Amino acid sequence: MPSKIKKNQDTRLLTFFASLCLYLSAIEYAIPKPLPFLRLGLANLPILLGLEVFPIATVLLLTLLKILLQAFISGTFFSYVFVFSLAGTLASSLAMLFVYKICTLPARRYGKAFGIVSFAGISVAGAFANNLAQIACARYLLFGENTKYIAPLLLAFGLVTGILLGLFCNAFASNSEWYKTCCGKSVFAEEKFLVEGENFNRFSTGASGEKASCGKKEAFALVKFAFCMLSFVFFVQIKNLCLLWSCILFFLLLDEFLKKGRVKLLPSFVIILSVTIFSLITPIGKVLFTIGSWKITLTSLQMGLKKSGFLVGMVFISQCAVDKNLRLPGKAGSFVAGVFWYFDLLVSEKIKFSRKNVVKSIDERLLKICSGGAE
Repeated sequence: MPSKIKKNQDTRLLTFFASLCLYLSAIEYAIPKPLPFLRLGLANLPILLGLEVFPIATVLLLTLLKILLQAFISGTFFSYVFVFSLAGTLASSLAMLFVYKICTLPARRYGKAFGIVSFAGISVAGAFANNLAQIACARYLLFGENTKYIAPLLLAFGLVTGILLGLFCNAFASNSEWYKTCCGKSVFAEEKFLVEGENFNRFSTGASGEKASCGKKEAFALVKFAFCMLSFVFFVQIKNLCLLWSCILFFLLLDEFLKKGRVKLLPSFVIILSVTIFSLITPIGKVLFTIGSWKITLTSLQMGLKKSGFLVGMVFISQCAVDKNLRLPGKAGSFVAGVFWYFDLLVSEKIKFSRKNVVKSIDERLLKICSGGAE
């Protein structure tokens, strides 16, 4: 395989894995948690799966991208939560890399199979390292000596989630045609994923870095993309609930206009409803009214509306930013555009889950997206 094509394929793989981190970070942000830095680790799944796909340097780059994207989703760039995420994710990735490389050393050196530690074991190692790093941060930044009271909760939570995520990765890696394609183990790799499709290449500027033609449509798409990126920066800093939802309404109407009424509203409505209800489960603040023994409180309602609003607003801004005519200069521009393009496909297309085979349902969607986009 020519080196240029191989390089393009590797870049596309990294782009898609980064968009998966963004997508899973958005899902995880919507899940209520007792502590702001307590996470299920969903956004670590692409890193865990990427251990067998990428070299060490690329895994570390994906880790940094995941940290930045997760902070972007939650709006925590300038808070202590970002420090927790940075320390925990880096510690987790380094631990997983260490365990993975040690466990695969005999296979790489002597050609012998070595399966003592599966993804479950690697995931637990990463979760344990993540928890230790976060406990250290909590000790020096927040709770001082009282950290000992939350340490058992963090360690127990990390053990459970680490095992569950690792078991899922075991099942997914064993049965996913998409993952085998990513690892180069599938004979259909070039046909199903690594084809030179036009959908992704519309973001590529080529190896020479030459600028694409700047017609009216391309210029409009570029201005719109820049406007949306600036809007993202403003959006994540909004504290006022009314202003937040005003921005959401603006981008919803803008999307409806640009896409001529083809924006899917049902998924966003489900997100708003589910996230708000989950937030109301824990009553905080002034009681507005009661439903039986269930107290509907003002602060919980505001928190739910803010979380759900941020999620759907991010989707609307992303959908507005992505355009088939978009041309960005340079390799970094191509990469950013590609991440948001894949993210738009992930959030726009629902996975039709099969109760009997969840892995197959996810696998079919990933194959479809990576081989040319969702229908």
